[in-house]
Amino acid sequence: MSHSIKIARLTGELISAIAGLPDQSGSRRLQSLHEITLRGVKQNSYRRTNQFEICNRLDGLEEKFRVLDRDDLADALRKRLNELSERLGKWTPEALSLLLELSDQPATKSNVEDLEHLKPPDPPPTPTWAQIIANDPLSDDDVWKVPGYSSESSEDDATDISLDLPLSTNGSQESSLLSANLGDDKAHAFVVPIDATLVNDLEKAQFWRDNTLTDSKSQQLLPKDGEAAATIVITELQAVREVLFLLSGLPTSLFEHDVRTGQISPDLQYALQHSSPEVFQKMLLAFAEIATQIHSLRKFVKKEQVGPLMQTFKAAVEGRLRNYDLLLSTKQERFVGEVENVIISLIEIFAKIQVETRPLQQLATLVTEIQSVSKPPQFVVLELLHEQSCVNQMVGDDREFAYMAEVFFECFRTYLDPIRKWMEHGELGEDDGTFFVLSRNHDRGLASLWHDRYALQHDAAGKLHAPRFLHTAAEKVFNTGKSVVFLQHLGMYDSVSIANVSSRSRLNFQSVCQQASLVSPAPFSELFDMALDDWINSKHHSASRTLRDRLYSECGLWRALDALEYIYFHKDGALSSIFTTTVFNKIDRAKEAWNDRFLLTELAQAIFGSLPCVDAGELAVRSSAGGYRDVQSRRRSVKILTSISIDCSLPWPIQNVIRPQSLLTYQRILTFLLQVRRVKYMLERRRLLKDNFSAMDNEDGEVHLSYSLRHRLLWLANTLYIYLTDIVLAPSSLNLRKDISDAVEVDAMIAVHNRYVLHLEDRCLISKRLAPIHQAIISLLDLGIHFCDMHAQYAGEKSFDITNRSITSNVSQLPPWRRKRRRDEDDEDDSSEYEGDDEGVDTSYISFQETAYVHRLHKTREQFERLCGFVTVGLRGVSRAGGEPCWEILAKDLDWDQDSTNLARLP
Repeated sequence: MSHSIKIARLTGELISAIAGLPDQSGSRRLQSLHEITLRGVKQNSYRRTNQFEICNRLDGLEEKFRVLDRDDLADALRKRLNELSERLGKWTPEALSLLLELSDQPATKSNVEDLEHLKPPDPPPTPTWAQIIANDPLSDDDVWKVPGYSSESSEDDATDISLDLPLSTNGSQESSLLSANLGDDKAHAFVVPIDATLVNDLEKAQFWRDNTLTDSKSQQLLPKDGEAAATIVITELQAVREVLFLLSGLPTSLFEHDVRTGQISPDLQYALQHSSPEVFQKMLLAFAEIATQIHSLRKFVKKEQVGPLMQTFKAAVEGRLRNYDLLLSTKQERFVGEVENVIISLIEIFAKIQVETRPLQQLATLVTEIQSVSKPPQFVVLELLHEQSCVNQMVGDDREFAYMAEVFFECFRTYLDPIRKWMEHGELGEDDGTFFVLSRNHDRGLASLWHDRYALQHDAAGKLHAPRFLHTAAEKVFNTGKSVVFLQHLGMYDSVSIANVSSRSRLNFQSVCQQASLVSPAPFSELFDMALDDWINSKHHSASRTLRDRLYSECGLWRALDALEYIYFHKDGALSSIFTTTVFNKIDRAKEAWNDRFLLTELAQAIFGSLPCVDAGELAVRSSAGGYRDVQSRRRSVKILTSISIDCSLPWPIQNVIRPQSLLTYQRILTFLLQVRRVKYMLERRRLLKDNFSAMDNEDGEVHLSYSLRHRLLWLANTLYIYLTDIVLAPSSLNLRKDISDAVEVDAMIAVHNRYVLHLEDRCLISKRLAPIHQAIISLLDLGIHFCDMHAQYAGEKSFDITNRSITSNVSQLPPWRRKRRRDEDDEDDSSEYEGDDEGVDTSYISFQETAYVHRLHKTREQFERLCGFVTVGLRGVSRAGGEPCWEILAKDLDWDQDSTNLARLP
C-alpha cells in the first residue's frame, strides 16, 4: 500500500470518527470534508513536539500554581516531573503536550486529594510462621511418618525416595530403597559417581596430614641423624605452593608463625627429595625473612592510624600490598592444574620474589623505625621516605628510587594541604600536631599582628616542628600566610589571584624527577628543593609583593617615616627651633609648669601639625611632674630634658614594621638633640657688650680665658649637632628608604628598620657599649651650662644683657629691692616645700662664692680638656677596633690639641 493511499484511508476514518458521518462514497459532504482535510494534511509538514517548549510550559504552570497560592499543586507537579525525568521515553514530550492541551483551568478545578485514588492498592501482608502454624498445627504425629509404598501406589510417589545413601568402603554407592519393586535403573539416577583417582590425588596432596605415606614420588620416610623421628619429604611443587601461600599472608605447614614476636620460621621436619636438608632449610629461612617483613606491613595496615598523614601512608602501603598480591596471583596461576609443561624451580621463585619485595622490605623497615619511637611526630614518615629515596638514587637503583619517591609524594601531598590552605587563605586547620604554624595571642591587637599573632612551633630541643627538608622553606611559608592574614585585615586580599598564580606549579614524581632528569642527573634532594621552592615562591611572591605595595601606597609607610624624621630628628630646623626655644625659655624662667603636658602637646601639635605628613591629633607630649624648687636645681643640667618625651601614634599596619621598641630609640635620639641644642642655645645668648670689653679685662686675662672656653664649648655643641643631623641621621635615613624599597617582604622591611635603629644607637653614641663616652659628653654639656651660670654671676648687670640670662643670679647678689621681691614670689608660689628627684645631678659646683672667678675658669678648662680628651681617645679606640667610620670623623673634629697648647700658655 502506497503512502498516499494510506494517508487517504486514515483521513477518512478520522472524519468518520469525529464528524459522525457514515462512510458513504456518494455523500457530497463527506467528500468535501475528505478533500479539505487531505489537502491540509499534504500541505503541512508536521514536526515533533518541541520538548523544550513543553518543559517551559510545565515550569510556567508550576510557577502559576505558586503565585495563586496553590503550593500543594506545585509540589505535587514537581514531584511527578522529577519521577518522570528518571524514566523518559521517545514519546514523552508528545504525551505531556497532549495532557497540557486537555487541561482545563487546573489551578481552580484540580484537587490534590484526587491523586489518592490513583494509588495502587496495598499488597496483602506476608503471612508469618505463627499464622501458618495457627491455621495448620504441626502436632499431628502422622506428619513425621515415612509413607508406605505398596502395589497400589502410583509411580509418581517414587520421587519421595530418601536420598540418604551411605558410602561403602570401596567407594561405590549402594541404594537403600524402601520399596523392593523400584528398579535399579531408577535408583542409580540419583547417585553421583566419585572419581577414585581424584580422591587419591587430593589425599596425596595433603602431605601435612599424614607422614606415613609410601608414594616414592611424593613422600618417603627418612630417619634423622641421631633421632628416631622421621622427616617428611615433599616435592618442589608442593614447596613452591606453600611458599606462595606464605607470601600471600596465608597459614602454611612449611612455616611456623610466632604471634607474640611476629617472626616466621621454617618447620625443620620437611625436606626436598633432590636437595640436602641444609640447603633447603636455608632457602626456606630466606623466604621466612621476607615473609616476616611483609607480615609486619600487613599487620600495620590492619591497625587504625591517627592523623591524615599516617592514614595516607597506610593507604599507600595498602595499595602496594594489593599490587604485590596480584603479582603473587599471576605466579600461582602457573602452578594450578596441569603442570607437566611448567618448569618448577624454588630458586627461580626466590630470585623474582626477592626483586619484587625489596621495596616492600624497605617500607617494612620504615614502619619498624616509626613504631620503635614512642609518640613520634606525624611528619617522621616523610623524613624517612625522603631519606630512603635519596639513598636509593645514590646507589643507582632506579626502580626502587621511583617506587619510594612515589610513596613519598603521595604522603607529601597530604602534608601539603594545610600548607596550601595557610598560604592561600591564611587559615589554620585543626591542630593535630602536624603543621608547624601555631596561632596565639589573639587579644594583643592588630599592632602586633605580624609579630605576636602567629608563631613557628618548636619541639622541646628547640628544633622546628617540621620535616628537615622543609626547615629552609618554613620561613617563607610562615611569612606568606601572615601576609595573607595581613591583607585580609586590610580588606585588600584576593585569594583567587594567588591560587591562580600557584596553580601552574605541581609537585609529583613526574614533574620533579622525570622531567628534570632529562636536563641534568641532579640528586633527588636538590630536585625536590628546587621544585618546592618554585611552588612556595609562586604563592610567596604574589602575597608578599601585594602587601609590600599596599604598605607603600595605601598604608602610608613613607609618610610615617617622614613624620618621624621631622619630629624626632629635627629634619626641619626652623620648626624644631620654635619648639625648643619655647621650652628653653620656660626652663630659664623657672616656671613650675614648664613641662605641662597639655601645653606642650598643644605646642607640638601647632608646630608639627602644619606638615602634610604629620597628623596633629596623633601627637602627644608626656612629662614627669616637678615643683618650682625642683626646676631650680634640675635646670642646671641638660638631664632635665629627659623628663619630656613626644609620642607619635602610627597606624597599626605601620606599627607592625616600626615597632614600639624602636620608637624608644627615636625618643633617646630626640633627647640627645635637645640636650645639645640646650647648651648651644645658652652659649649663643651670652653676648659681650663691646663698648665695655676693654674695661672688663684685667691683669689675670679673665675675659680672654672666658671667651676661649665659650668658643670651645660652642664648637663642641655645634660639632655634635652637625654630626648627629648631617653625618648620621640624614644619610642613614636615605639608606633606610633605599633598603626598604628593595625589600621583597615585610620581614625584610622589619629587619632593615631594626638594623637601621641599631646603627643609629651606635652612631649617635647612645648604645650601652658606648655608655662611658655618652656620659662624658653629657658632662661636657653640663659643663657648658655651668660656664654660662658662672659667667652670668660674674658679669652681673655690668657687662652682659640681663634679659638674656639663663639662670637667675644668686639672690644674695641682687639689689635689696629685687631680693625682697624674689622672696615674696617664692613664698606665694611654693607655700609647701616639694621634694623632687634631681636625677643624680651634682649641683655642688653651682655655688660660686668660694673661689675667685679666674680660678673657676681654670678649673672648668681643666675639666673640659680632660673630658674632651677622654671622648676623643675613646671614639678613636672603638673606631679602630671595628667600629663606625663616623666616630673617627667626630674624634678628629673634637681634637683641640693645638688650641689646648695655646690656652695653656695663658697666665
